[in-house]
Amino acid sequence: MCVLGSPLPYLSLLLDAGQRSPGDALLCLSPSWLSSSSSSSSSSLMVHKAVTFDLGGRTFLSIFDPPRKVTYFLSCDPFLNEELSHETDCPIGSSGPLVKLWGDVLTSRALLQKASIHTPPTLALLNPSAGTTLEEGIVGTVELVHLGKALKSDADFIRNKVLSFLDSKAVRSSDKVVLRHSGARFVDQAALSKPAYLSLDSTEEVWATVLQLLPGLLPGEAVLLETFCPPLRPQAHLEDCAWEEYTNGKIPQNPDLSFRLCAIVTRSPQNTPLLYKLVCRVGASDAPLSHRQSLCQSLETTLKGCGFTDPRDVRRSVRRFDGRVDLLFTSDGATVKPIVLGFHPSLCLRHSYPDQERDMESARDREIEACRGTLLLTPLIRSQCYLMRGKTVLVIGAGGHSKRFIWEAANHYQIKIVLVDSDPNHFASKMVDHFFAVPDLPDHLQDEQHCTYICDWLTSSDLHPDGCVCFWDDCVVLTSHICDKLHLRGALPEAVSIAKEKSRTHLHLLSLMTVMAGSTASVALPSVPCVHVESVLDLKKAAEQGLACPGLRASQSQAVRFPAVMKLEYGSGAVGVRKVDSLAQSLTHFERIRGDLKEETDYPGIGLGWGNAMTLMEYVGGTEHDVDVIIFNGQLEGAFVSDNGPTRPPTFTETASQMPTGLAADKRGQLITAAYHACLGCGLRDGVYNVELKMTALGPRLIEINARMGGFYLRNWILQLYGVDILLAAFAVVCGVRPRLPSAAGLPAGGHFAGVMCVVSQHLQALRTTSRLAYLRSMHRDGAICLNEFAAADELIAGEYEAPFCNVAVRDTCGQRARQRLLALCQALGLHCPPQYDLAFFLSQFS
Repeated sequence: MCVLGSPLPYLSLLLDAGQRSPGDALLCLSPSWLSSSSSSSSSSLMVHKAVTFDLGGRTFLSIFDPPRKVTYFLSCDPFLNEELSHETDCPIGSSGPLVKLWGDVLTSRALLQKASIHTPPTLALLNPSAGTTLEEGIVGTVELVHLGKALKSDADFIRNKVLSFLDSKAVRSSDKVVLRHSGARFVDQAALSKPAYLSLDSTEEVWATVLQLLPGLLPGEAVLLETFCPPLRPQAHLEDCAWEEYTNGKIPQNPDLSFRLCAIVTRSPQNTPLLYKLVCRVGASDAPLSHRQSLCQSLETTLKGCGFTDPRDVRRSVRRFDGRVDLLFTSDGATVKPIVLGFHPSLCLRHSYPDQERDMESARDREIEACRGTLLLTPLIRSQCYLMRGKTVLVIGAGGHSKRFIWEAANHYQIKIVLVDSDPNHFASKMVDHFFAVPDLPDHLQDEQHCTYICDWLTSSDLHPDGCVCFWDDCVVLTSHICDKLHLRGALPEAVSIAKEKSRTHLHLLSLMTVMAGSTASVALPSVPCVHVESVLDLKKAAEQGLACPGLRASQSQAVRFPAVMKLEYGSGAVGVRKVDSLAQSLTHFERIRGDLKEETDYPGIGLGWGNAMTLMEYVGGTEHDVDVIIFNGQLEGAFVSDNGPTRPPTFTETASQMPTGLAADKRGQLITAAYHACLGCGLRDGVYNVELKMTALGPRLIEINARMGGFYLRNWILQLYGVDILLAAFAVVCGVRPRLPSAAGLPAGGHFAGVMCVVSQHLQALRTTSRLAYLRSMHRDGAICLNEFAAADELIAGEYEAPFCNVAVRDTCGQRARQRLLALCQALGLHCPPQYDLAFFLSQFS
């Protein structure tokens, strides 16, 4: 990340970036420190010399040989209009023309009025240039008048316009007006654009002042006459004074104060607004408030002084803006209304920084301060997109209908995909760059032979992938063998094999007393007693030992107590998972699975190519959660927690879910730590993994580790709420690109999702009538719901062993309101089917 120009405008960004990614934030003080490097396919910007920002705000003057490639570029004065950035293909955060556009008061107000955003009522007298695009007329509360070439002959017309404006209802409610300039010369130049406050006692004097300014206007510049909007002011309070002052009648007078709000709003990579910081400037009401010469304090403190206690409505009102925005708030006694004064692309960010590192006194303040990470989100994500552009990734296993988004997203990110699958006619074969069919791929007894076969095909096809990844649970072990053979980044085969076999995962973690990951601290691993089951004898032995050990300890891992859970050892999607309360029930379920699910063709895609061995695991109470972690070189780069509702006994098919988690921050942190250390304990040090856990009274307990990216709706929800694409992160990790985020576990969520699973056994009638897929898709396009489909329309067939067909979710700014809206919507769609499928119960557990 490189900034060209003065350090002041982007000091916040540079210091934050140096803290999160030391050595990757560069400041170039001269264009000569940069150069362009062109090739047949791209044009890169290279840094030869820069000031690098490191931990704790330390800086170093560095010379790079060879030069470093810029992945995100920002420029500011005095080099805002340098042509270096015009010839590069790297992402650019700002440009001279954009800064001039939004910094021009008249242009920004006209655009804001078209978007129905409040600005002061304004009369603009514009000296039009050849390139003027603003049309004469009235837009909302802004009236634009084009000045003619013969100013003297138009004087009467202009005078009538000014006097008419001064006599308007909007102006008469105030005792003064504001006079200011607009145009390229006045952008971010306080000395030239300082406003003047004129009394309305004499309208002729106001007209005379306006008339004096008009001859000095250059083409494209304007004089703005605007209504003075009185801002909120602090409530009056008693001033402490000495007894002598009181008795002599010399009580000190409090100054009449006012404040303005500076809102710094960025945009996520998905073009949603992210509020970084709110800063209030407080000063005397009889003088203009400037960024440089006013007191800075928090919004909460300022509103409290004005008699308001809840700033949430204020925060919501400014999120619709973009950039660095100056606002004030007016009140009619009943409501508070924000008024946008203008955009200052560098001043607000520059002058917000000195106070942001002060110690916070409350948890609420710390929560608000966490938003500072949003400043880095877009630069980091766009840098990763730039680095991944043109990469070639080998993907093993195409998966089913639910994985269609992978191939569409890869095309969006300009990542070339080499896909290997068993089905030569798979729909994904037409959506990728290269496709190779291996018909017996599901036979995992041949994984090592398949590995050699695929690697030989790559060599003969002259394909050299930058990384290899898998999103289909069935193929994770084969993928690890290929990574190992091709010397690509990824988890080792032994680590993936441990994670793939559920009982082995727990038994391995139970055997570890500590996790050594660059630390000497002991970490309790969240494993549960379980046993691998291939025969009736295995079940009886485990049950007998469990009965003989009522005070079972974790180290006695071959004994399991009832109630317990039986599941396919290599299964996925909760197919065949059942709670059993006794040895008799477990034997019955074991025999049923052995008869119904014997080989891959019995239920494709759930792992039967590995066999139908089972796991018997002690049942653990508590709430269920998913933790999706991003790990690079053993370091946690990102973690996202979601909640799952209660399942329908005795099965464990998912019913309802929400994101972000409703758990307290410390409980959420426990889940993230448990998931991260469980992955490290198994040897998973590079990748994006999905970890299922339960939060019990004694802390987190592991259900299982999926050694691949989370499925179902998780990628979509995380992308929309946090602006982070875990699919891109999975591609980046295997290609050796560190997927840096502003915070590994503290990114603020941009809303709440609540969703329910639709299963064919309960919703077949609704999915054919009131909730037809075509209707649900139209609601998704309209933004009424978020629909994630897991199967094709022709797979609408009920069966004893089933996985969810689709997920219907609602997004809202409030979690409780999201759940209420979802329940009402599902009642109308016919998806709420009590008592068999009681969505009110499934959603009741969330908070």
